[in-house]
Amino acid sequence: MINQHSNPPGTTFLCSLTVPKCGGDTLYLSAMEAFDRLSPIMQRFLEGLQALHVGINQYTIPSATNFVRRPPIDTVHPVVRRHPVTGRKALWVNPKYVTKILGLRKEESDNLLAFLFDHMQKGLDFHTRVKWEEDTVAVYDNRMVQHSALLDYPLEPRHLIRVTPQAERVSF
Repeated sequence: MINQHSNPPGTTFLCSLTVPKCGGDTLYLSAMEAFDRLSPIMQRFLEGLQALHVGINQYTIPSATNFVRRPPIDTVHPVVRRHPVTGRKALWVNPKYVTKILGLRKEESDNLLAFLFDHMQKGLDFHTRVKWEEDTVAVYDNRMVQHSALLDYPLEPRHLIRVTPQAERVSF
């Protein structure tokens, strides 16, 4: 099922309840700054493109019970989105979920996505890192920020609670 109209996640509130003695940090990156660092020619090229966001990775949480979070939904959305309040543009592609850019041949799409993911990963000056302590709260705009938990804390509990309301309805 491909969804052309979606309500993306909005502002996210993430609070740590239990944290490991060492590790378990979360990395955040500004997708707005990632966009701003591209050349003007690349920015204009990307603004007209759409990507396929595949939801199967969000379908189940690996566990003994195979808990189903929600049905897998594939969504088409722009590669670059504009913040509804500030008007700032951001790259809206995530290596865990975006599998192709529509309208491009497979090798073009694969290479362009590899470039964008590499650009976002290596732009360390537009990343920040949260080292969790109990009761730490992080608040971020999920439409303009990407995050990734570091899985470097074997056999220790890490329990966070997240509240993320849906943002504005986006139609393309």
